[in-house]
Amino acid sequence: MESQDSSSDSDESDPTRMGDDFSTLGIHELILKWLYSNNLRHMTRVQSLSINTFLKKGNDVLVQSCTGSGKTLCFNLLDVYSVIVLPTRELATQVFEIIVDALVYIENEGRVEKPRAKIKHTFKIMERNLYCSLIIGGTTVENDVKFLSNAKEREYVKCFIVATPGRLSHLMDKLEHERVWTFKNLGFVILDEADRFLEMGYQNDMSKIFRHLPKQRKTGLFSATLTSGVQTLSKLCLSNQIFINADDLSQNYVSSLSNEVANATNYTTPKGLNNYYLILSTEQKLHFALVFIEYLRKAGATKLVLFFLSCDLVDYYYEVITRLSSTANPLKYKDKAKGKTSVNYYRIHRKLTTKKRNKNINMFKSDSGGSLSVLLCTDIFSRGIDIPRIDWILQIGRAGRADSVGNALLLLTETEESYIQFQINRKIELTRIPPYILDEVKDICSSTGNSDKNGTGLPYVLYADKLEDKAGGSSTYLEHLKSNPVVNPVLPWERTSFILACLRAMNSTNRDILLSSSRAFVSYTRAYSEHSLKYIFEKHKLDYGSLATSLGVLRIPRVKEILGKNISHFLQSSVNPRDVPFLDAEKESRRLKELSEHVPERRKPAKKEPEKSKRTRSEKRKAKRNNTYEEWNEFRREEALVKKLKRKKFDPKNVEKLLNNEELSEAGEDVDLTDSKSLKRWILRGKGRKKRR
Repeated sequence: MESQDSSSDSDESDPTRMGDDFSTLGIHELILKWLYSNNLRHMTRVQSLSINTFLKKGNDVLVQSCTGSGKTLCFNLLDVYSVIVLPTRELATQVFEIIVDALVYIENEGRVEKPRAKIKHTFKIMERNLYCSLIIGGTTVENDVKFLSNAKEREYVKCFIVATPGRLSHLMDKLEHERVWTFKNLGFVILDEADRFLEMGYQNDMSKIFRHLPKQRKTGLFSATLTSGVQTLSKLCLSNQIFINADDLSQNYVSSLSNEVANATNYTTPKGLNNYYLILSTEQKLHFALVFIEYLRKAGATKLVLFFLSCDLVDYYYEVITRLSSTANPLKYKDKAKGKTSVNYYRIHRKLTTKKRNKNINMFKSDSGGSLSVLLCTDIFSRGIDIPRIDWILQIGRAGRADSVGNALLLLTETEESYIQFQINRKIELTRIPPYILDEVKDICSSTGNSDKNGTGLPYVLYADKLEDKAGGSSTYLEHLKSNPVVNPVLPWERTSFILACLRAMNSTNRDILLSSSRAFVSYTRAYSEHSLKYIFEKHKLDYGSLATSLGVLRIPRVKEILGKNISHFLQSSVNPRDVPFLDAEKESRRLKELSEHVPERRKPAKKEPEKSKRTRSEKRKAKRNNTYEEWNEFRREEALVKKLKRKKFDPKNVEKLLNNEELSEAGEDVDLTDSKSLKRWILRGKGRKKRR
């Protein structure tokens, strides 16, 4: 009985637990059938609270509910002119596809339709025209204007616009100028993952969007976290809102948010999510990731997500891991994966085109059949995207969605250990990685010999020829690494040294990898220095030498962030980066041609201007007296010349000649100019000159 009671208590505290049937909402029969066809029969807690309050009663709402609790469906049952704003293209595309799927089902009255090659935007349901548009970046804004213009001409009764903030703001400015569309009849505005809008810097775009929207509208903010920024955003766009906290079972509604400010940093994670952490050095992170992937492959896991701090880090580690892993994508490395369960690698980040991002996400979603799928990404993937059966992630937030089980592992260095207590203070339980998992990972690493007889796919036999290059003195880089181990290594340091030496070998033989590693280093240092939790991730504690070693760079890039920083844990390569070639012959020939055509001219050293000598006071006074003498001498010559001219002693035409040649025979009545010494004494003596005291 006690176990049943505890189980019951656990279910009661689960915000994702199922509640009433959707039929209790009184929605249309076809919508109900569509829900049932997708195995959606019972509402989660957030759905039962939000749908009645927001859609039925028409109140503005601020909804807080943990990731994976079913917030998206709360606003996908709208049946009036609505705008749904989401922070990323992937999330917007996902919501758009859900709405289109429902509209297609209702339009065909439940009949199964063959998949279409093109996405459908127009629908006719119950003799009424409906239009659904996806407004995201990656395409020209003129196309969006064209779609909306066509919708206006056909006079659609209802419209659904799913958009990202940046493109919607741009489109609204364009529509206002061209007068082809209006938002005056707008019924609902939805902001999903509201906290992400502020994190991604969309404050200005959100202000512009709300200036174009009518005041008589209903607005809903949905967020997994209730931060002070979300509360500020709610004051901007909500009116007399009702706060719904689906995570807190002690209350259903709160009319004022003033009492919630103290709890703004309390977060809730899904019930099925296990959060682990591991403390290890920067140099060992890649090695651990490789061995951990091998552990999951052997354990039969299907999906793993690796999060990185920047786009350049995603690109670099994608290229490195796919080359180091002998079980990587069989389509790309067919000779490596013979007789082994393959590992498929994908990547997404904001610098990829929308087409590539959607393609990689769809392939990652659909991957099955015994292979392990690994997705490398930035935090663009950290919210809202619904991927079934993610077994492990290396950042909290994506696994364990909607009653499923998942695991999250956080890799931290010793200087970042305070982040653990920070998460605990936010009511997120973090525990050290279970010993049995860590022991199995270590066993995989230790049991693998240099010949890779066990078929683990770890790169202990790659780049053997390049590992003999001398790093400094008579020792190789590999020998240097082995003789300088880190403190308390998690994995055998000898094997980690081999991985790091392989990275250095890749950088010294492939210019694409070399350039990518340099960009990764620069982006990491800058992202780390701009981290929102600067009091935990302190840039002055970051070991730049260890970071450079972990990336395998030949020389540390010159960036302002590392000026005066400690780089003692890095050994510079003897290979000149300018000599590293591209493996692509065409790219290499083009590079060499550009080098030959643009040989920088050696500039001649600029002549140094003679430094002004420092003169004493007496020298300055003497120079001043000499200048005075020269001025008076010039004046007396001209005066004598004028006197001679009055006496008509010479022709006036010869005045210039006489002035230039200074041929004067008569200087005046008072002073004989031929006696320069007496003239100088007379000038310098002066009248009324004060004597020194």
